[in-house]
Amino acid sequence: MRKTIPLLMLAALAGCSGGNGGKPPVVQFSAGEPVLRVNDLPVSSALLDEVARGRGLDLNNPEQRQRAIKELSDYVLLAAFARKQAMENDGAFGATVEAQRLQGVANATMEFYARTHPITEEALKAEYDAQVAKSGSASYDFSQLLFDNENEALKASEEMLGGKDWAAMYEQWKDKAKQARDFTDVRLVQLPAAELVEALKALKPGESTRVPVKSQYGWHLMHLTATRPVTPPAFDSIRVELQKRMIARQGEQWMQKMRGEAVILDLKAPKTDAAAPAAPAPVAPEK
Repeated sequence: MRKTIPLLMLAALAGCSGGNGGKPPVVQFSAGEPVLRVNDLPVSSALLDEVARGRGLDLNNPEQRQRAIKELSDYVLLAAFARKQAMENDGAFGATVEAQRLQGVANATMEFYARTHPITEEALKAEYDAQVAKSGSASYDFSQLLFDNENEALKASEEMLGGKDWAAMYEQWKDKAKQARDFTDVRLVQLPAAELVEALKALKPGESTRVPVKSQYGWHLMHLTATRPVTPPAFDSIRVELQKRMIARQGEQWMQKMRGEAVILDLKAPKTDAAAPAAPAPVAPEK
């Protein structure tokens, strides 16, 4: 998001409007106490703060402050030049400015929503507890054969039921399977399907699944090699990252709600091939 700040800021500055008797309008650079003056144009401290924030610059550091001032003053000079030349009358220029303005407004709106809908400490701790429970208290070392079709998976499992050990069966079938892999130090939360989670939890080290496990990826045969206890990270060590993820999820849920309530029509959608016309109904012979 922050990588687009130069364009977003320029879009906001160049898009200001106004007029004074046919002369190029005075460009306004945010209300508030000015911190800069570029030619005769005052520039507020709020804009300098935003540029510095976007670039990760510390305004109390003289060198970094000058970098922020240089960037912001360039925006002001270019925006003033654009207004003087009436560049807004150019369609491509106007579209670029408006698209960047909309993106800036959207980003700022999402930040405002997050700021006015904070994640509570209770919600953070509840999410942490849920993630810890989902991850489990152990990590798993296991081998897996994944098959495209059930028949081959059943043939392989029947060999184990007949007394063949996992290592011998794995060696025989690894080149015929869709995937044959050994996995080390895997947490349950990392598994891509709930069926695999339940199958692995049911095994003890040295045991294999007796029948293929069906998932969206195919049919799995699994052999558990070892488990080891895992201590979850402390809440305080992941609090910030957890908060970021919850804010992002909250924002996406809010956007999904708005999308669901909106009516969005593509008025220039490319035409697709029309369905073949239905065969005409048979005509009864004349009597």
